[in-house]
Amino acid sequence: MNQLGAVRKLLVANRGEIACRVMKTARRLGVPTVAVYSKVDEMAKHVTYADEAFCIGSAAAKDSYLRKDRIIDVALRTGATHIHPGYGFLSENTDFAQDCASNGIKFVGPPASAIRAMGDKIESKVIMEKAGVPLVPGYHGSDQSLETLVEECKKIGFPVLVKAALGGGGKGMKVAQSEDECVDAIQSAQREALSSFGDQRVLLEKYVGQPRHIEVQVLADGHGNILHFYERDCSVQRRHQKIIEEAPAFGITKDFQNQLHKAAIDAARAVGYENAGTVEFLVDADTWEFYFMEMNTRLQVEHPVSESVTGVDLVELQLRVASGEEMPFKQKDVKCDGHAVEVRLYAENPYNDFLPATGDLLRLKVPPETTEFALTDKVRVDSGVRQGDSVTDYYDPMIAKMITKGKDRAEAITSMQKALGELQIADLPNNVGFLQTIMKHEKFLEGDIETNFIPKHEKELFAKAGEAERRHWLALALALRCKIEGASAAAAASPWGASDGFRGTGISYRREIEVELDGDDAVVTEVEYGKGGEVIVEGQVANMLTLGDSKFEIEIDGQQHRGDFAVADGASGKEAIHVFLSGGSHFAAAFPAVDHTVEEDQSGKKSITSPMPGRVVQVFAEDGMELKKGDAILAIEAMKMEYIIRASKDGVISGLSLQKDTKVGDGAVLAYIVDPVAA
Repeated sequence: MNQLGAVRKLLVANRGEIACRVMKTARRLGVPTVAVYSKVDEMAKHVTYADEAFCIGSAAAKDSYLRKDRIIDVALRTGATHIHPGYGFLSENTDFAQDCASNGIKFVGPPASAIRAMGDKIESKVIMEKAGVPLVPGYHGSDQSLETLVEECKKIGFPVLVKAALGGGGKGMKVAQSEDECVDAIQSAQREALSSFGDQRVLLEKYVGQPRHIEVQVLADGHGNILHFYERDCSVQRRHQKIIEEAPAFGITKDFQNQLHKAAIDAARAVGYENAGTVEFLVDADTWEFYFMEMNTRLQVEHPVSESVTGVDLVELQLRVASGEEMPFKQKDVKCDGHAVEVRLYAENPYNDFLPATGDLLRLKVPPETTEFALTDKVRVDSGVRQGDSVTDYYDPMIAKMITKGKDRAEAITSMQKALGELQIADLPNNVGFLQTIMKHEKFLEGDIETNFIPKHEKELFAKAGEAERRHWLALALALRCKIEGASAAAAASPWGASDGFRGTGISYRREIEVELDGDDAVVTEVEYGKGGEVIVEGQVANMLTLGDSKFEIEIDGQQHRGDFAVADGASGKEAIHVFLSGGSHFAAAFPAVDHTVEEDQSGKKSITSPMPGRVVQVFAEDGMELKKGDAILAIEAMKMEYIIRASKDGVISGLSLQKDTKVGDGAVLAYIVDPVAA
């Protein structure tokens, strides 16, 4: 039964987790929903959540999720009375909000006038100044000549932050540390602003060296009521984008908190605000002065932490306000209980400048007792993708948001540490390990955070595992690799198949395997199969105790490990094993080249043996040819898959007489590699 009579049908003009999040609440309230999707999102999670779904264009956002005309057309055809824009895309587009109103559709958000006023950073500064909201000392005038901007920088005093008048996400932001850098910073910011937002206007602000980013969640109805839902600290950022958010802000006094809340409500009232919004402040961690930055005229990515500590479903409030209802409670009824932490889980490589990654989610396993898109005192995970889905380069690479709650900050962080340790994501580079490092960092635990936290602690945060730990991981990964398919009936057809290592000869075999550990450069490591079935890597003895479909228990030099693993099938060009240890450590081992089994006699001659039965489909080398390590020798086909046999060291190929279409057995000697002198 529809609990919101005025909201007869809701179209969600978005994708991913926010679309699912809105639909989940709408479903609970009995409101039918309509999804829109691009061609690449035809099977996306948000499409399955909706009662109806319509394709609005090709993959590029400009041809689909930014096509306001097509979205409004779908709303009119389906009888949708309301449109929820989510965040991003058209959520802060003045024309879209106006077009909705012109077509008799209620936009679930603020009026177009408020979006326009707050979307222009220069205009918003003027309005905030009149409303008495504290501003960073700076310049936001209409004279945008280079001469005027340089003079204003001098008046403000260096360092100065040059910011684009429109947009966000760190684009069009430059810092001039001195007068010498002033002109370059201004012109660079203007170019970025023009390229990104079509408007080269900039504003100038005194650069606060160690600021905290604290924002206040507000929500206003159409009856003059504006409430706050406490504040969030979003200081931990990478490239000016948040990755960890908390509610409430840690270590602030009650008086300071009250001042923040009042300023946020004054800001919303000054622009005639309605629905959900976030007022962002820059807080000087040394002086405890705070300054208005901007107002985001939409629901924020990090809204779940506010929901967690207040117990209020903010999307439900959005829909009730949009249906014309008055706020169902007063400010005194909004309580803050406990502490909540949210992390954003991205498909990206933190160790390569956070470059986004694309590919398929081989595994997405959330912690046990996890709730999705709903209030909980346990672990909440909001995700717009499922295991098996793809992360493409068309949209934001966020995989999910994970939220934990505790009676205080320490307990919430402890819960998050545990949840991150239980989370399993493969076969995509991701920031889980990086987030784990932050969650254990001494300064983070102390609450000593500001927006420069990551660059300030770069050395510790980006440090790789120690040599001893990495050798341990290498032994574990290689032992798994050599044993996994050896335990299956298909082992003989796999280049990963490993028998007991003796092939009836009674002596141990050695095998050289090329491996990349957690994205590092590939190294060739020698693996030996012991007579007791053990695998020996760089002197470390690994005994597999149990091996299941996705679980293992192993002993390495007397130390036992257990956990889960996932095997990538090599569609990306590399075979890989992702290991999730029960203690919370995660790592991946990738194998760029197919390995081969080798024996070496006392003269240094190595025999190259086939890792499986198969058929020779191509011969790349000739007998007597000098080869470099890694050069292709021949290709063997088995089970319709082709495997390249490569030289394991520099040398001369000897005894190679195989022809195309020759059948070879498992362990058959294919050729030898000898030192050039011996040859």
